[in-house]
Amino acid sequence: MAAPAKPTGLTYTTPEGWQEAPAASMRDVNLSFGENGEGECYVARLPGMGGGLLANVNRWRGQMGADPITLEEANALPAKPLFGQPAKFVKVDGKFAGMGAAESKDDYRMLGLILASNAGAVFVKLTGPRELVEANEDNFFIFTSSLDIGL
Repeated sequence: MAAPAKPTGLTYTTPEGWQEAPAASMRDVNLSFGENGEGECYVARLPGMGGGLLANVNRWRGQMGADPITLEEANALPAKPLFGQPAKFVKVDGKFAGMGAAESKDDYRMLGLILASNAGAVFVKLTGPRELVEANEDNFFIFTSSLDIGL
């Protein structure tokens, strides 16, 4: 069952074992999971294209220590539904160093959806130890498919 609309206006299903995490700058939804909350998933919405597909995919890949890809490769990424529209799905394994991180974390996985249009951009990103993320990949899609604008 979807939660009531939050101050952000979004409704969503919180998967079993996931919990609300403290609010964070530029995040409309901030969730954590795992025994010590080491997994995190968030939703961020930005006006306009939010930097566009390629820049964001390569920024995320860079946070995982992965090489950048071309626009052609970014456009060929698989699509998954987000707010009833096709969003590009990103899946990267590596050594995670999130924005402003002092040190990187080995054997991490990132899952993400990017939906960018002139009307705005939505980013859903999940990170955590690879095995924990593997165990929560279905929960990621439960969460992302449940996201809606609470009207």
